[in-house]
Amino acid sequence: EPTLYNGQKVYINRFLYILSSPKAGDVVVFLPNGNENTHYYVKRVAAVPGDKVLIQGGILYVNGEVSPWVTEKLLDPGIAANEFTLGSEEYFCIGDNPGNSEDSRSANIGTVKKGYIIGKVWFKMACGDSDIGFVK
Repeated sequence: EPTLYNGQKVYINRFLYILSSPKAGDVVVFLPNGNENTHYYVKRVAAVPGDKVLIQGGILYVNGEVSPWVTEKLLDPGIAANEFTLGSEEYFCIGDNPGNSEDSRSANIGTVKKGYIIGKVWFKMACGDSDIGFVK
């Protein structure tokens, strides 16, 4: 089951990345390509600056190792069909439900620049009830 689902409210820490940088495993909110005329994306950071990214045989490899952040087979490797290295300030972000996700694999999203990341998802709230869950 994905960590988050459509319609769920999330709260964002906008200040965390002023002093630090996103880490692999963080769930972040960003505007794709900084486009303020689109909706925000909520995705998990799978690779950070300097990492080598490749999707082969449905598996995401980061620096030659199987990524622990993607447990589902990736049917469409997109831009990661050929290995590439993330530049400084670039992140490879992928949805927790990658079979139904537009993320860094898509050419129109691509890698996410640090400046386009709004913040880290701090905690989530289930819609319609009072359960609050903190995102790890």
